[in-house]
Amino acid sequence: MRNILLILLFIFTSTLFAQKYRFSYDLGYGVYSLNNIKKFQSDYASQINNLPVQVIVQFPDYINHSASICFYLDESNLLGVNSAYLTTGGRNSLIDYSGGYKLDMILNGYQFGIESEHIRQLKNNFYIHYNFKLGLIMSVLKSTEILNINDVGESSSTDEFKQFGFFLEPNINVSKNISTNFAINLCLGYSLNTSSFYKGIISWDGLRPKLGMSYSF
Repeated sequence: MRNILLILLFIFTSTLFAQKYRFSYDLGYGVYSLNNIKKFQSDYASQINNLPVQVIVQFPDYINHSASICFYLDESNLLGVNSAYLTTGGRNSLIDYSGGYKLDMILNGYQFGIESEHIRQLKNNFYIHYNFKLGLIMSVLKSTEILNINDVGESSSTDEFKQFGFFLEPNINVSKNISTNFAINLCLGYSLNTSSFYKGIISWDGLRPKLGMSYSF
């Protein structure tokens, strides 16, 4: 982890002295596997004193945000740093005449890494980009459990779980220059997490379609 942080610091420092930069922002939709945590949620619901607790929401695919700043090694190749924010969640619930039970599980992912990109020009200001990202992903799961019994009162507890791992994300983008500095792009990528290999509870594996914009200066 220390080596990766040093590499990120070196690249970020290099960008400060580069002659040409590109800032990019993408709004994406994450198709997340999250199979282990979905199973954990279902198993936990069945263990609440044999009560008929229902799984209401189970970590659906959801939008994400990502941004990067890169510098041009030459006209066709870039190197830079990137970050992304992922989020989803789950809920278990039971409500009857005697009161209610609820478990909310909010899952956030914070992704930081380096990226490289090769660009090929097509026709009519269209370009194709071959992009590769590599880095660290921190997952934070916050669980809030609430039990309410009528005429007795309410009790609650909150727990937080963190998991660290690495990700690889190859992408292919098609962009069109709107002006000399501004471009819009459509991207399709796939993210692979190391947690898939060592059976971590949280795995963000899946497709990453994105729509974005970039500004070169």
